[in-house]
Amino acid sequence: MIQGVFVDRDGVLNTHTPNGYVLSSAGLVILPGVAEAIKRLNDIGVPVLVISNQQGVGKGVMSRDDLADIEETMRAELDREAGAHVDRYYYCTDLKEALSPRRKPEPGMLLEAAADFGLDLASTIFIGDSPTDIAAGHAAKVGVTALVLSGGARFYQDGLLEPAPDFIFPDLPTAIEWVLEQRA
Repeated sequence: MIQGVFVDRDGVLNTHTPNGYVLSSAGLVILPGVAEAIKRLNDIGVPVLVISNQQGVGKGVMSRDDLADIEETMRAELDREAGAHVDRYYYCTDLKEALSPRRKPEPGMLLEAAADFGLDLASTIFIGDSPTDIAAGHAAKVGVTALVLSGGARFYQDGLLEPAPDFIFPDLPTAIEWVLEQRA
């Protein structure tokens, strides 16, 4: 049974910006069906936790205030669209070169979130759109890793990623449908 759902942000909840960043709330576009999918998890008490690298802050192309404004806009949009909410947002703003234990593909943010919410990692799923998401999930020993093809990864073939995701879904709503089927 899935106790908690970890999700990456860009490319999973909102549109992916190739070779760039969502720099302000004006650039935030929630993907179709995401709010309703999250609401379904909210309704059964499964925590939804965002796990997101945001090195744009570390690079100085956006500020922590910009990141907070984007988060607030996401909160408002999820609520407006479906009465949905994310239980908590975890960000690593460090540069890749900093080798932070919190920055995906390292498991730090997942371990922190699991401790905060009292989750058994083996009973969670991490849904992401990139190799670093899948690697972080494996490093944290989550029960299931799922790659969605709505963001950075637009296709998948066996052997493409190492470690490989446990499942591949076209988008978050389809992945959440699978999670709900596992709980039935």
